Amino acid sequence: MSTPKGRLVLAVLGAALVCGIPGEGSHINTASLFELGVSTRALGMGGAFVAVADDAGAVFCNPARLPQVERAKLSAHFTRPYGAYAFANMTAAHPGWGVQVMVLDAGPLAERDVYGNPHGTTRYSEAGLVLASGFEVGGRVSIGLQARLYARAAPSAAYGASLSPALSLRDGPWTVALVWQNALSGDLQFAGGSCEPWIGNLAVGLSRRTGDTVYAIDVTEQLITRGELSALRLGAESVRFDPLVLRAGTFLEGSSFGASVHWGDLRLDVAYVLHYALPDSYHLSLTYRL
Repeated sequence: MSTPKGRLVLAVLGAALVCGIPGEGSHINTASLFELGVSTRALGMGGAFVAVADDAGAVFCNPARLPQVERAKLSAHFTRPYGAYAFANMTAAHPGWGVQVMVLDAGPLAERDVYGNPHGTTRYSEAGLVLASGFEVGGRVSIGLQARLYARAAPSAAYGASLSPALSLRDGPWTVALVWQNALSGDLQFAGGSCEPWIGNLAVGLSRRTGDTVYAIDVTEQLITRGELSALRLGAESVRFDPLVLRAGTFLEGSSFGASVHWGDLRLDVAYVLHYALPDSYHLSLTYRL
């Protein structure tokens, strides 16, 4: 594996779980860390979560939904897809605001010359910080704003920041939500002096609650071409067997299943993601309600 390929494949493979495999000539951004699945509950629903988020996942998926978080929560999520790298995040959410820290680390990775001969190792390590807030502006409408801070430590330093506004409209069992990801941003800056733009996405979600089940659909328009111009996700969640919650979902490149069980204020979530082109992936998270 050459060094450039080693740097890209880790971010691309993880992002493919939700966003799909970029096609030839597509644009891939170093901060693809922010495109990895960060909510086990959302992954169990195929990633269809923009209009559903009412727990710690709202910090990343839709800050406009933070007013619907009933109580303060602490959540930890970990996965090691393909055995190639470790990805983890820790989230603290409160009604109206939240913060999330995420870390991706892969290494050591073998470096090879043009003939395929190994000649050393390299490491890929990056981190992200998400700050989010949301508040109601009416009985049915809420708005939110999310700040993303990015830093890469290896193989070379890089940093950047962006802002993402969000909107949520509730009407009985229906919820419509929108997030303009990275709407305002400066370029990502690299230690060598080069720069790179953030990728802007427009995510729209629709959900409906019927009895003990919620159904959701998300459509994401990728504002910089990376193969597929849009991503469609469908998901459902049922609390019929409470305290066991069951989930299932599908997206353009695969499908997923998930479940959670809770004991008092403690909740365990698991998700199993099947991808048509990549190995399956498992996700695990633990949430404590304060």
